[in-house]
Amino acid sequence: MHVSKRLIALGAASAILFAACSSGSATPAPASVAPSTGTESTAPESTAPESTAPESPEAGESLNTNYKACVAFDTGGLGDKGFNDLAKKGLDDAAALGFQTASAEAQGATDYEANIQRLLDQGCQTIITVGFLQSSATAKATLANPQVAFGQVDATWNSAGDDFTPGTPDDPPPGVPANFTGLDYQVDQAAMLAGYLAANWSKSGKVGTFGGLAFPGVTRFMDGFYAGVQYHNQQKGTTVEVVGWDGSLEDPTTTGTFVGGSGGTDTWNDPAKGEQFAKTFLDQGVDIVHPVAGETGNGTIKAMLAAGKWAIGVDNDQAITLAEYAPAILTSAQKAIDVSVLDVIKKTSGGDLGGEDYSGTLANEGVLLAPFHDFESDISDELKGEIEALKAAIVDGSVTVCSFLGKGCQ
Repeated sequence: MHVSKRLIALGAASAILFAACSSGSATPAPASVAPSTGTESTAPESTAPESTAPESPEAGESLNTNYKACVAFDTGGLGDKGFNDLAKKGLDDAAALGFQTASAEAQGATDYEANIQRLLDQGCQTIITVGFLQSSATAKATLANPQVAFGQVDATWNSAGDDFTPGTPDDPPPGVPANFTGLDYQVDQAAMLAGYLAANWSKSGKVGTFGGLAFPGVTRFMDGFYAGVQYHNQQKGTTVEVVGWDGSLEDPTTTGTFVGGSGGTDTWNDPAKGEQFAKTFLDQGVDIVHPVAGETGNGTIKAMLAAGKWAIGVDNDQAITLAEYAPAILTSAQKAIDVSVLDVIKKTSGGDLGGEDYSGTLANEGVLLAPFHDFESDISDELKGEIEALKAAIVDGSVTVCSFLGKGCQ
């Protein structure tokens, strides 16, 4: 069957879920799970406003439309203008092709296992979970239900257990399960392009970034943004400073700026807190912020607009999903989550249940830099050319994000 070029199997040979994710041991999921406060649906209308028609089946491709595909969303829920909405777009596209669909929303981390079990009880044959925080629940369900295809957005199958340390007794058996597809995105590549743009655009010589929690799905954006600024400094002889992240070898929870743990706030769903973060950055002379914190970050973008400054969006093309803030959004570092979710559904419905990890890159269009929208005419052709040249260099490997980070390339 046809699979989009964006879904590229890397065939990682020795992995269980991301070391920095909340992965769990390989014990079977419980036979019954207490009722959840999450909701379920049969693919209601997507809340992601950016929409393109799903691919029609190609010649010779037969879709199993009796197949039931499901998505378990992360906390933050639908309407987050980010990865939940993008995953929902992929599920809606599957429904448009004729697949049966269902979904569940999590109100909190305690809903993860219960939501997966409820989707299993509904006869879901493919279940895609959204977000690295669902790693433990997804791993348990994958190993306990080998006849069901599982996928996970922002996680791959890796070699660490609950303590995040490879080679310890809690590690699950090595090898990607035959019924699992990890969906990983090298969004640091797209964010590096955004960082280069920000360094060129900044009037104060100070730009900033912060994250919700110190997990790879967050810190990759920050790494890329930092690297893009450093590359601009190297190429142009500038001294643009990044506030909130220094790309060092130190513990990122101590060297970076994160929402989690600050005054008991809801990490991903506190726009007012995001506005406070913006004020802190503005007080330090920062005029462009790249928030990686869900709806909390949306509050930052709102505040930057009110101050007459700028922001870089995350996950989605936020100049579209946050149209009211578009005059402040230079661009966004995007993940093509909707495309990869649909591709997994099509792949697994054809009998290929997994056994591989996917990596979205600039080369396969799994990550991308969003259009400049309101700034299209303000950004010079020269700068656009420099960004395209940097993209080409990242694709061919002559420029790498890691070479601009304290940890280097390993």
